[in-house]
Amino acid sequence: MADWLHQHTHLHPPTSALSSSDKSPPAVAGGTWIVGGHEAKAHSRPYMASLEISGENTCGGTLINRKWVLTAAHCMENTPVSVVRVVLGGHNLHDPDRFMQMFRIQESIRHPEYNPLTFQNDIQLLKLNDSVTITPYVKPLKIPNANSDVVPGTPCSVAGWGYISDFGAEPKALMETEVDVITRETCNASWNGNIVESMLCTATPGKPVKGFCSGDSGGPLVCRNRVEGVVSFSGFRCGDPVSPDVYTRVESFLSWILCTFEKRERIVERL
Repeated sequence: MADWLHQHTHLHPPTSALSSSDKSPPAVAGGTWIVGGHEAKAHSRPYMASLEISGENTCGGTLINRKWVLTAAHCMENTPVSVVRVVLGGHNLHDPDRFMQMFRIQESIRHPEYNPLTFQNDIQLLKLNDSVTITPYVKPLKIPNANSDVVPGTPCSVAGWGYISDFGAEPKALMETEVDVITRETCNASWNGNIVESMLCTATPGKPVKGFCSGDSGGPLVCRNRVEGVVSFSGFRCGDPVSPDVYTRVESFLSWILCTFEKRERIVERL
């Protein structure tokens, strides 16, 4: 299997978040499966994208308009766009149906200040090689309103096609779970001060462990029917109750997203 396919299943938490007493190697950042989840209702998340390499799901993404998918920058790190296929409208990726739409990537735009060591600005835009056909099974999810934040305690959800066990067992279909947003202060107590305003954290205190892992990286944190976060990194083990899950906060990047769209449209108009 190609080396770049393995890169997205061995993504560590920020190096600076590890204390000197941490002697065991950190587990995946972004993780590898939806923890404490259940199968989503078929086609109930028509904005969900799977980024595939050689027919294998490697990351998730969110359709945010007819030609653009939002994902995590670490998902595309050292990955040629020519090997990535974007699948929309899927439920069971290993049992394709007539609702699926598949695309190649025309352009991949990483945030210019992405830091692979701290995972700050872990966000990327993928321009599809053609516009999607809007159907009940494929349609965009709204981006956040400007100057909005997700209030701690807000119930949200996360979904993906990542592994469902330490042994690499793949789910038959899209999995999802419910999580709660927590304060950055609470999150920073576990992450040595590495959580900045452009990040969001979730946990399920006092409840069975729920969260994401690395085949889920790049997928959406959905709150109030908007993509409020992009799956970025997690702790030493998927669903680790000591280390909350961390997402890129989409609202922090609205200007960059909208400016990118506008710039590309102007280029198209000049051609």
